This record gives sequence, structure tokens and C-alpha cells, in this order.
Amino acid sequence: MQVAVKKLSPSSVQGNLASLVGYCNEGSNMALIYEYMSNGDLDSQLLDEGNAVLNWERRLKRAQDAAQGLDYLHNGCKPPIVHRDVKTTNILLNENFQAKLADFGLSRSFPTHVGSHVSTVVAGTPG
Repeated sequence: MQVAVKKLSPSSVQGNLASLVGYCNEGSNMALIYEYMSNGDLDSQLLDEGNAVLNWERRLKRAQDAAQGLDYLHNGCKPPIVHRDVKTTNILLNENFQAKLADFGLSRSFPTHVGSHVSTVVAGTPG
């Protein structure tokens, strides 16, 4: 089974999340192990002008995959989760080019029993 390993870095405050396969917590060696996303991120696929794989029909399918992931976070999770950093570099593609949301380092959950969950704190990637 191919996997991707993200080692803990003192300067890193964010992490990826596709499917978590396992983890390592041995003293100063800490790492998260995720499913391997063999086709990289959506950003690199869209910017590759010679890439005939992602025509407009396939691009729409990737957008639908990402929207389905967001719908699950907002409506399928209790409490709901807001990603707060959705961008093409945080949408990863598996071997079948299925898009999956990644990098939940800035995400927040919002209790539904509270009257409002409006946040005015800036988060995500500038621009």
C-alpha cells in the first residue's frame, strides 16, 4: 500500500487530511500517515497546459467532488466543520483523479446549539 507521510515540524501548524491510515508517536519522531494521492493537487493539474486529462467535463467533476466534501463537512458532521482554506492546492487527486479535500490545519467546528457561529478572525491563504 502506498502512503504519504507528514512528519511533525516545529514550524508547521497545518496538516493534510485525505484518509488517515496511521500515525507514529515515538519520542521526538511524530508523523501522520495518509493515503497516497498519486495525481498530486488540482492546482498543478490545471496549470499543466499540455495536460489533456482534465478537460472541462473532468474539471467539472473535480469541482463536484470538492463540493461534495464541503457539503459533508457542513451538513454531515456534527458539529459542522468549516475548512477555511479551500484552494486548488488543497484539493488532492487520487489515481482515478477523484478530488479530495486536504489540509485541515485552519478548519474549525461550530457547535449548533450556539445562536451564531460568525467569526471575524481572518484565516486561510492571503489573496
